[in-house]
Amino acid sequence: MEEVKLIVPDSLDEISLGQYQYYLGAIKGKDEVKDAEFINKKLIEAFCGIEYDLVDKIPYRDIESLLGVLKMAFEKDYDLIRHFKLLDVDMGFIPKLDDMSLGEYIDIENYFGNWDDMHKAMAVLYRPVNFRKGERYTIAPYDPSDEINELMKEMPLSVVMSCTLFFYHLGIELSATTLNFMEKTLQKEELTSQVRMALEKSGDGIKVSMRLLKEMSEDLMKLRKSHSTNA
Repeated sequence: MEEVKLIVPDSLDEISLGQYQYYLGAIKGKDEVKDAEFINKKLIEAFCGIEYDLVDKIPYRDIESLLGVLKMAFEKDYDLIRHFKLLDVDMGFIPKLDDMSLGEYIDIENYFGNWDDMHKAMAVLYRPVNFRKGERYTIAPYDPSDEINELMKEMPLSVVMSCTLFFYHLGIELSATTLNFMEKTLQKEELTSQVRMALEKSGDGIKVSMRLLKEMSEDLMKLRKSHSTNA
């Protein structure tokens, strides 16, 4: 039997965002049970750097072990990772979200929550660090380009997942506070119709953002579940 050499990542630090995007695109629309064999083969192809046709040459006992390792990699939860290296460049998360520009905010709203565009959202949230002293740091100005967006596909998936979980929990907290404020405010008789419409629209925006984050979280849980079932 032909010997197949492959590298099995044991953490999301060793899987890139681009690999994950490829995997999600490949299994889109597939059934977890009916297409389990195809999904597992695509999983190995995407994350272990092996051609799809060569997966069949891997001994079955090794397949089970390999899927088990990948399953454990996706079971870990991450606190927000503020710094990582990208081609030896120190990349930093936006130090203060409150200081985001309108352009940054709009791009995050457009891209975050859609895995096809997640590299573009990451290019907004993480940029080269141009000053760092202790815990304090600043990052380069936001200057979007196709080249930078494509480069972000090489970032570790662990960083992306940490960011997703951070915004998911932050979104829950903010939406609860904001919607509670809106509920109390909308009860006031003196509230003008224009203000009422603006607040209701703001609430719709929060609900949409939360829905996208919830869908992303569900996608991750589905992936974990499929690994557990098929491994």
